[in-house]
Amino acid sequence: MKDITLYTSKFPKTAVLTGIKNKLEKYLEAGQNLVDQATRAEITDEDTYAKGGDLISIARAQSKKVEEERTELVGPFNKLVKFINSAYKLPKERFTDARSIIETKMLTWKRKEDEKLRKEAIEEAARVEAEALERAALEKTEAGQDEVLEAAGDAAKEIVEQSGVGLKRGDYGSSTGTRKFYSIEVANMAQFMGALLANIANGNSREIDLGALFTMNVGPTRKFAERLYKAGVRTMPGAKITEAENIRVY
Repeated sequence: MKDITLYTSKFPKTAVLTGIKNKLEKYLEAGQNLVDQATRAEITDEDTYAKGGDLISIARAQSKKVEEERTELVGPFNKLVKFINSAYKLPKERFTDARSIIETKMLTWKRKEDEKLRKEAIEEAARVEAEALERAALEKTEAGQDEVLEAAGDAAKEIVEQSGVGLKRGDYGSSTGTRKFYSIEVANMAQFMGALLANIANGNSREIDLGALFTMNVGPTRKFAERLYKAGVRTMPGAKITEAENIRVY
């Protein structure tokens, strides 16, 4: 790491910092002196007008000197920061690549497994409902039959809703699940906004924060997309509603 040694060798030592402090005090004193002169100055004729120009020239020269000295002092640090940012970028990208590769494989497996478990859950739900029909036939009252069938229906629905890969814990303390997010891909803004306005005209204004959607703010737009998607809406005039999923490890 020759470059790091080279740059750190230029870090200010105590004596250097003391020198900078002394210079700054002199600059501040000189600057305040010019401020006082400018405050007292009265421009009343050609002579005082010219002297005002002299004061500006002196202040400009001193300002340039201060800036040049600042640039010289900070230069090595800027180079070091640039070097560090560049040097650390590559390993950081490798870690990001590793995460991306494994997340893609995990999501691919989970989608297949979720589909398999969902099919199994649907079959189990059908079995529960079939058994409920048999039990309902044995009930002597219509109310009793309705109670059996309603309970079975709720159980079947819960079986399907809870199907899929759940939270998994690793050997090193990680807990892995997924998080779904929703979005609206707008292909034609005019058609999309027209559909929203029509929706509001039909009495659904409380479901839509139109101001947020006109600016397409991420939060409200995603919430709106989620409601639409879960209601079974996949397309609207000028737009497409999508669901995506990503790995969440904590």
